[in-house]
Amino acid sequence: MTGERVFMFVDEEELFSAMKDLDCLYCRIPVTASKHHLRKKHLRFAVYYKDSGIGKFSIPCYCSDGGHGRSHWHCPMCSKILHRTQNYRIHITNHGVEMTDKSSVELRPTAVLLESLRTDREDETKPGNKAACQKCGILFTTTSNLRRHERLQHGHDQQPILCIDAKNAIYVTPKYLHGPRVPIHIRKSFTSQVLLCELEECWDFMKAQAQSGNPGKECRHLVRTNHARHYVPPPPLCVNSLDEMGHKQLLSASEKLQCREMSSRACIRGVDCVYPIFWGERELSERCVFFSVYTDLEDKWCQFGRTRVSFDTESGGWRCLCKRKRSRCVHKCLSAWWLFQERPELLQNAPDVHAESADALEEAVMDAEDVV
Repeated sequence: MTGERVFMFVDEEELFSAMKDLDCLYCRIPVTASKHHLRKKHLRFAVYYKDSGIGKFSIPCYCSDGGHGRSHWHCPMCSKILHRTQNYRIHITNHGVEMTDKSSVELRPTAVLLESLRTDREDETKPGNKAACQKCGILFTTTSNLRRHERLQHGHDQQPILCIDAKNAIYVTPKYLHGPRVPIHIRKSFTSQVLLCELEECWDFMKAQAQSGNPGKECRHLVRTNHARHYVPPPPLCVNSLDEMGHKQLLSASEKLQCREMSSRACIRGVDCVYPIFWGERELSERCVFFSVYTDLEDKWCQFGRTRVSFDTESGGWRCLCKRKRSRCVHKCLSAWWLFQERPELLQNAPDVHAESADALEEAVMDAEDVV
């Protein structure tokens, strides 16, 4: 029966008709696939998207392929199994689909296409009705063509991306399309012929594309570099502010020494030791402040010689990707140094510069991904 399963649908009726009240193909334990069951167990957590302009959706599966009966997702494009909803969203987007909410895909595909064609024809019949791109001034006869141009050429629908290291062509961009803008590092340099992303699912995607004869195919994060904000150096760290932190007993003598040594190594390499990540006009409107911090290492948690540090402005909790996640580390101290120097007001309400939240905001986001 496994071979009869389908993991992509255009509407609910297609799912219902495929089952016809037989045993549910998507559950480990035999249960009648009634409409009530399908809505409560599967459709409730469906992921919606558009494929070539046609609204479709996928449902979570509970079969034995996922192990221990937990929910998981089968990619309808390449048969890969993913255990987290957010990872599935990222993975399927790398296949070229556009993520949507449910309301935008409830029309039948034929109705969607007819509506699109009708709108285009109406636009074309209006005399002298040409829309101009605000970026480059090119004229378009239909608004749909203009929107497509803006999306592809100017990245209007894309997440922000910042260059934080012009020397090594390192960028940061949000990991996910929705929710907190947790940054990841990517590296893209045509001069050095480097195309790298921190995420394993992106490695798998680009590896699969290379094996299919598309060696230059980029993941969604690397594609964003086409509209990256140019490198702007942040305010440098000053020794005077570090000494002041020592006087106020915010840092120990050994921590001060570690900070100075790491800052000097970054200076010798010609890179910024601490780069604060503020997403344009959003800047400090979000709860967490993120930093890209130099490590002088290359490991799984700092593939490009930099790690991510976050500071929760409400709880005062710090988090770093390094191996000392639950204790003080030089990367947290360096970030605290920058905040103390440039944005001290953010530290004033914090109970302790080194206070650790029980589970940081990013962990809460990851836990919420599971549909069970």
